[in-house]
Amino acid sequence: MKAKDTGSNERTVAKNTFFLYLMTVSSYVFPVFTFPYITRVLGAEKYGVVVLSNAVMQYFQMFFEFGFILSATSEISLSRDDRRRVAEITYGVILAKIILSLFGLVVLVALCSFVDKFLEMRKFLFLSYIGIFLTVFLPDYLFRGMERMGILTYRVILSRLVQLVLIFLLIRTGDDYMRYPVAAIGGNLLAVALTWMEVLKKLKVYPVRIPFKEALAQLKRSSPFFISRVAVSMYQTLNTVLLGLRFPSADLAQYGAANNLTSCARSCISPISDGIYPYMVKNRNYRLVKRLVLVLEPVIVAGCIAFYFVSPWLIRLFCGAGYEGAVPVFRAMLPLVVISLPTYLFGYPLMGALGIIRIANLSVIVGSVFHLLGLGVLYLAGKMGFISIALLTFATEVVVLAIRVCAALRRLGKRRGIA
Repeated sequence: MKAKDTGSNERTVAKNTFFLYLMTVSSYVFPVFTFPYITRVLGAEKYGVVVLSNAVMQYFQMFFEFGFILSATSEISLSRDDRRRVAEITYGVILAKIILSLFGLVVLVALCSFVDKFLEMRKFLFLSYIGIFLTVFLPDYLFRGMERMGILTYRVILSRLVQLVLIFLLIRTGDDYMRYPVAAIGGNLLAVALTWMEVLKKLKVYPVRIPFKEALAQLKRSSPFFISRVAVSMYQTLNTVLLGLRFPSADLAQYGAANNLTSCARSCISPISDGIYPYMVKNRNYRLVKRLVLVLEPVIVAGCIAFYFVSPWLIRLFCGAGYEGAVPVFRAMLPLVVISLPTYLFGYPLMGALGIIRIANLSVIVGSVFHLLGLGVLYLAGKMGFISIALLTFATEVVVLAIRVCAALRRLGKRRGIA
């Protein structure tokens, strides 16, 4: 009977991982159509504005999420048979996110008041903020914790399709760049409407009265994950923001184009980690991580080698003329793709299963300190550029992975010794 339950669990993991892949792939399949269009229609200068705004909005997105995608997913996974508790978690997190969004708005107003470059693009930033704010009402952690990724995936794909259509309808010239965040608002509005139809109709997670202390409790439980997410952003989003403040928009567009293509490749890997996370928390099947690395890593390495040689053609295909400077940057970023799978798997899935999730958080904090020191060295040496930052980011990821691997081997060695 136990073997049958294990097989059923693994089939559920495979199913949810498939839906995560479908959802993630959709986030890059649709941009396959819009990315070449946007880079060509807007031109490098206006596209640079989009790149910098997206980087800033990622900070606010991270602030709103506050690590709930991990803490609330885990809590709902363990409480899924208690619908009252699931509702308390769901609506408690939404209340917490609304509180965070109000603080975020104050920060955005301050940035647009005191930073010249942000002042110049303040209308674009505020429109983008509205689109990000709408995501507060998307309880993705609920669907992940309940392992009902199919519902979430269909909603996401439809909303992204709407956003794609709006981009083509609204943006015809470089002067229409202000309509880019409007398309995101339209897609997110549809996503919110569809999500709550499913939450109430299929999951039957109905509204409950949430005391303010529940929101505070959710913030407290999620704070270690948030600290980890902030640390990760130090060597991801921060790179784009610093480069955006240092270089003209047209130059930043070269980095943004390479970074978008690299992020596409890395995001095709991340659903594996997201898909097995709830399963690993409950079942602690350590061998699954080993199998995934041994099977998939050679494929990833081979793919990166191929991308290296075809990168000039690839950049030309996706970005058009005027983005030739993205080729060497993209090549310098490819090692990040190679290291992504083990970094993800040895993170929250394995650390959570081993009961040392604090190590996953600690690893990115150490990595962020390393990265900040590296940025300081590059700045003092006058070497802060696109390729040097790409190589520094890879070195940071190596530090993070090394900490996680050492911690995992040490804990597994102790357990074998006890056994």
